[in-house]
Amino acid sequence: MTRKLDRTRNPRRPVATRVVVPMVAFVLALLTLPMLTAVAASATTDRARATLTSAQAAARLDAALPAFYRPPAQLATAAPGTLIRSEPYPAIKGARAWKVLYHSRSIDGRDIAVSGVVVAPTSGAVPAGGRPVVSWAHGTHGIADKCAPSRHDDWVKRMPAIRALIDQGNVVVATDYEGLGTPGVHPYLIGESGGRGVLDIARAAHDIPQAKASSRVIAYGHSQGGQAALFAGEIAPDYAPDLDLLGVVAGAPAAEIEAMLPAAASIPQTLGFVVLGLEGARAVYPQVDLSKVLTPPALAKSDKVVGSECYEDVLAAFRQPVDQVIAQNPSDVAPFPELMAQNTAGRRPTAAPVFVFQGLGDDVVYKVFTDMYVKASCATGNDVLYKTFSGIDHYEEVKSSEADVVAWITAREAGEPAAGNCATAPLS
Repeated sequence: MTRKLDRTRNPRRPVATRVVVPMVAFVLALLTLPMLTAVAASATTDRARATLTSAQAAARLDAALPAFYRPPAQLATAAPGTLIRSEPYPAIKGARAWKVLYHSRSIDGRDIAVSGVVVAPTSGAVPAGGRPVVSWAHGTHGIADKCAPSRHDDWVKRMPAIRALIDQGNVVVATDYEGLGTPGVHPYLIGESGGRGVLDIARAAHDIPQAKASSRVIAYGHSQGGQAALFAGEIAPDYAPDLDLLGVVAGAPAAEIEAMLPAAASIPQTLGFVVLGLEGARAVYPQVDLSKVLTPPALAKSDKVVGSECYEDVLAAFRQPVDQVIAQNPSDVAPFPELMAQNTAGRRPTAAPVFVFQGLGDDVVYKVFTDMYVKASCATGNDVLYKTFSGIDHYEEVKSSEADVVAWITAREAGEPAAGNCATAPLS
């Protein structure tokens, strides 16, 4: 298998293993979504072991969290985005950085602690009202706490366009997301959870006086983070009315969960992403029963692997014949169709202009899925600019798009009108 390193992400392993699957096979899987044969439990002991929940597995790991990531035993309720603690963190020249722990809200309304990083310039004029904030949403790292980006001291220098954004006077913040590095299970691909993390860390930057952060925010993400950024745009008016969201940038976003997850469930190379997504759903929705969609051996393996390994090892663990992992396709089993629809972006208006970019050589998030998001989002009346890059794959998109992204962000911060291309977008 060909592997490439996306250097905007985890230094120890790529952010998403390159899945080399012929485009026609993937699209056929999307169109047909074949019914898969259910596999019965082989023994009572296997079933008992397989039904161990990811929450139980996470509880065992929470005790081993580094001190910084453990919130106070009695976490006092505070407004989302309120800082719990911070400490200095390695930055780049001309900037200072802090690792932060801040208040956010789970989907069920609980006050939770989320970790991340805040980066601010050390020089340059500070505009009236403070510096604009760019909130970076990272792509897939996994669900295990050790996969949290802020655990790695070189995270700041690997953030996309960080040099240009700092030089232009932006505060750059980057959430780890709910449950990634902190107590609980990371709700992987649960859009509103990701969106809340993106917005609340922008608020948390206000509690660091040296950052001089304003309420003017750009949400910027790629892959899983593209979905989080898009949801941040959709929920901002209700969830964070105190923030002035200027724009949303989403690269190859995992936006079309309703289409992507069932298709991925029919291809061995992408089954690990499906398991991660199903575990993310189980972390949030009490009605989810994974025994309806995963085989007993896959459930048992998920408990051992998903909570302790980063995404690359998860993908390797589930790269098997489909019927050894999938009992029934999630598209055929309630409540998964409803939940996948809830976590698909583009079904409601966005609070600000949107810039979407996509590599034509991307074989992880295919253009057909990004096209689906753009069509749906434009249909709601959103102001969308869609740009594609010829010959660029999932690992090259962020770097190849940086100049366009920085120019687009700069224009939004300057108050220039956004020019969408819904009428002429490069759709298939």
